[in-house]
Amino acid sequence: MKKPTLRLLMIIDKLEVGGTETYVSAVVEEMGKRGVSIYVAGNRGSLLSKFRALGCPIFTKINDRQRLEQWIIKHKINVINAHHESTGIIGSALSRKLRIPFVYTIHGTYYPRALITKIMKRCYSRHAVISVSWPVKKWLEEKNIQSVLIPNGINTQHFRYNRNQQLLTQLNIASKSKVLLYVSRIEDEKAEICKSFLRAAQRCMDSSPNMHVVVVGGGPGLNSVKKLAARKHSNRIHVMGERLDTSAFFSISDVVVGTGRVALEAMSCKRPVIAIGAKGIFGIVKPDNFKLAWRYYFGDHRAKETLEISKIENLILTALRSKKSSKNWGEAGREFVKKQFNISGIVDKLLSLYQSFI
Repeated sequence: MKKPTLRLLMIIDKLEVGGTETYVSAVVEEMGKRGVSIYVAGNRGSLLSKFRALGCPIFTKINDRQRLEQWIIKHKINVINAHHESTGIIGSALSRKLRIPFVYTIHGTYYPRALITKIMKRCYSRHAVISVSWPVKKWLEEKNIQSVLIPNGINTQHFRYNRNQQLLTQLNIASKSKVLLYVSRIEDEKAEICKSFLRAAQRCMDSSPNMHVVVVGGGPGLNSVKKLAARKHSNRIHVMGERLDTSAFFSISDVVVGTGRVALEAMSCKRPVIAIGAKGIFGIVKPDNFKLAWRYYFGDHRAKETLEISKIENLILTALRSKKSSKNWGEAGREFVKKQFNISGIVDKLLSLYQSFI
């Protein structure tokens, strides 16, 4: 008897720029190349055009459950993968009602564990939880929630070093300048991290006249970041807001400050990384700590040190000073990402899990 063809629904809160959403778009693109029937549901946002360009059917009114249910039936969806708290609730209810296998991907330790337990009890009996890092997996196990570890994948063909002189010219940054880049959605604790980073960078700029800072990311904290940037060295601080061309910004930078998926994308572009995340500071990511950095999810799910401006300042100065080391860190970083996180290998693992349900 021939096995049914996978018809997968990825359901996210909103089609906007963020780590989870960028990861889902990378998965959709890779699966589309392989001829997988993949569908996306999520409220409208700035990534809608990118998802449309991938050619997958999209449903954009996820709070209208009746219409979403009809859409799922129409497209004969046979696996649902939800990624956020609210979409976990929506997806699990529909999976139970329509008797469709359900997968819930947990992207961090910020989800209420009681809610995860409730969602998994209320979904269809054939289900699985995916954790994206070791700390998340361990955190779930503390509540007796078993999960499959499948990390976020990176499209290493898209995220590759390609020096963009035109972008430097647009920003009025001289070729010999040192460029420090921060990338994140500027919201909640990430907004506070961004401001701590900016204060540390401004201190460094006092004695480094050829240093420029670029901040990429949108979110409710963007205006407060712009106000802080305007206080000191404003002519050398470039707050860009939300951008879809982050690979170009990685390529003009000498050092990237970030966490989680941003750190992996920067490493894929051969950029040295200072890892600072929601849990605190991990530090400079080097070949001898790559595996540990991944286990900490670069400070987002676990950290070595608390967030302090003086510590960030020292890390910036050390990373920018080490030109030869930085080149070696960048080269080794790309090889690490290609080997461990290439989107092709991650999609292989996802497909194996999905196909076990159909």
